[in-house]
Amino acid sequence: MLTDFFREELVFILIALFVFAIAVFVVTRPFVEVNAKKVLSIIGIFLLVGLIAHYTWRLHHMESVKKAFAAGKNILCIDKTNKIGYVLINRGEWKIVNDEFVHPEFPRAYNIRQCVVE
Repeated sequence: MLTDFFREELVFILIALFVFAIAVFVVTRPFVEVNAKKVLSIIGIFLLVGLIAHYTWRLHHMESVKKAFAAGKNILCIDKTNKIGYVLINRGEWKIVNDEFVHPEFPRAYNIRQCVVE
């Protein structure tokens, strides 16, 4: 589960670390008040809560797409190689393998994170 968290949220973790590094740089300057350093803990907690909330939302989204697919609803996935910009997935020969929609005759798989219920 922890490896999934890091794999799913790596970009957001890096952004949060960058924001925190900027906050540390600003707060540790000599012209900043001594009490301003307490703000670092608030910023850290805010970023941590944001990461956990985003991960929880993403898991919920993935589960809702899986349930909708199992119920036979159409799924739209982003396809940047297609002029239309998306591909329609239905229950036909599409299957879910490792959180990806795969089709035996289709050249690429689509990650569930990039899909929405139609």
